[in-house]
Formats: sequence, structure tokens, C-alpha cells
Amino acid sequence: MAEKNWKDLFLRSGLPLEYEVKETFVSMGCSAWDEYSYLKANENNIDQEFSYDLDTIYWKGRHCFNFMVECKYKTEPTKWLFLPDPYAYQADISRNAFLHTIDHFTEKKFIFDHEPYDKVQPPLGPYCLKGTEILSDNAKEQTIRHAIHQLSYAFVDKTIESLEEQLRVDMFKDSLFFNIPVIITNADLYLCNTDMGVEAVKAATRPEDIASRHDCLLFHNKIGEQLRQHNLASLAQFMSKNEEKFHERIHSFTDDPSHFINVLSRNYCPEIILIMHHDQARTSYKRLFDYINFLITASPELDQKIKEITEKQKATFEKLKHLRPKKTSPEPGHQAPPTTPHNPEA
Repeated sequence: MAEKNWKDLFLRSGLPLEYEVKETFVSMGCSAWDEYSYLKANENNIDQEFSYDLDTIYWKGRHCFNFMVECKYKTEPTKWLFLPDPYAYQADISRNAFLHTIDHFTEKKFIFDHEPYDKVQPPLGPYCLKGTEILSDNAKEQTIRHAIHQLSYAFVDKTIESLEEQLRVDMFKDSLFFNIPVIITNADLYLCNTDMGVEAVKAATRPEDIASRHDCLLFHNKIGEQLRQHNLASLAQFMSKNEEKFHERIHSFTDDPSHFINVLSRNYCPEIILIMHHDQARTSYKRLFDYINFLITASPELDQKIKEITEKQKATFEKLKHLRPKKTSPEPGHQAPPTTPHNPEA
């Protein structure tokens, strides 16, 4: 091997980036482990072992954040360009859907998953859809697609771990779990403008002409039938062992086990994948942990935001109530906004 090539080969292996990413999560207060393995049936329906790079856990109070991390190092200046997702609102996606909260078996809920409390702070990043990798003389989708595939098929196992701990371990019965799949790359992240099209691309001279650069993007994961079936099989096995406990402890959107696992399989596992740019200043990591800590740490700023949102929601509710014809009984399914302040460290 030529002496001048060893650095490029070592960097291309991705190991230096993985180590740097792991040490960054540790510096943020996490515990970290190398390589998480899981089983998935291959094209011949035979279980095969797959993995992603890092597993990290961040505990604060009764909140447990599991970061599932896949690292992608690029040896040359590389850009990842993603399509925008201007119609994400049609899927009713919360700004905090990337957290994938597990609070189904606790009476204390994480209210920041839902309207309007998901808007207590600006979003961590914009929603995006399909992406492609732009190299100096090539473009390919495989790198991004492969990372998404690895995290998507591992996700249901992490979900089940969280469900079982909340359901069966007494010390965790009031804990909230969050599973966050993350792709971390040193490639520059770009989100195309909503008015981007073929002619706009032809007229552009640089990515900034048709796209904006970001530190974090929220990839809207479209759960296909194969992934749904994979999720459903694993969750059905979980439910077969825990149905009695499920009925004892459920505090969620349904008390029907079949409905519960079907919704998680199709809409949750996973709904959003966080994509982060890795730089020497650790900008995206700081943003991520500042974002999370704001939601789970009691503070005058958070209390004031909740108060403002609650009062605005009440005012909207009252305005709509006066515009509607008077009725002797409330409409089916109509509910007044919650009025109880949320204490993240309760």
C-alpha cells in the first residue's frame, strides 16, 4: 500500500467518523455502544443479520432517549439534495414526530407530540422526502436509501424494547421512552425549494440557486407494505406474550390490541428519520440536545410558551363556539382544549 493512501482508506472505512460521533454523544451525557444487530428475512425468507453503527441512550429524569445512529462518511466534497415535503400537514405529522414517543402505558403523557403544544419552539428542521447524493462526477440514491432501510427495519425491535420496559419493569412504569433514528453525515445537506423543477435546475449554476442548506432535516419515511408486514409480525409476537398486561396498563388511543399494533406498524415504525450534518463545531448535536432539553426541563420559558398556546387555543375554541348554531348537547367527538399545565419533571 502506498504511504499516501492509508489516510484516505481509513477515512473511507467510516471508522474515524463513527468514533467521533460516538464521543460527541458521550460528551452530551449519553451512554453509547458500537453496532446494534437485528434479524430480518432476506429475499428467500431466511433470517439474516443486519446492523446499524451506534446505539446511544440519554436519560434525564423519567425521560429515556434512544438514538439509533447510522454514520455515512464522504471522502470528497459531497452534497445530499432532498425533495421538500410541502404537504406533510396532510399526514398530520407533529413537529416532534421524530421522537417516536412511547407513553402508551403511563398516565403521564408527553403533550408536545400533539397540536398545538408541538409548536412550543421552532422545528428542529424542515420535512423532506426522497434524496440523492451528488458527487464530483456522479449522482446516486443508494447511500441514502440504504441508511434509511437499515434504520427502518431495526426500529420495531427498539420500539418493542421500550414497550416491554414500560409495561413490565416496575421502575420504568412512569418513564417515557423516545426512539430516534438518526443518519449522520459529513455531506452538506440541501433541501430543494418548493418551486424547483426541471427548468429551474437547468438554469441553476449551483445548488443554492434551487435549494437551501440545513444542519438538520426530518425525513418523512413512507412505510411500505414490506416494512409494515415486518413491523406487524414483530409486534404481534410481542402482543401474544403481553396481552394481559396490555389490558391492565393501557392508557393510549385504543384499548384494542389489534388496532394498537396495526397503527404502530403502519404509521409509527418509524414515521420520521432525523438526518444531521456532522461538522467540527458539532452544530447539529447542540441544536438537537438544546431542543430536547427545552421540552423536558421545567423552566419559566417553557411555562410561558405553554400558557400562551393554551390561551390562544381557548380563544380560538370560544370564537368557533360562538360561530356555531346553539345545540342542546355537544357534537360527538368534540373536546375542549386541555387546561392543565405540563410539568416535564413531574
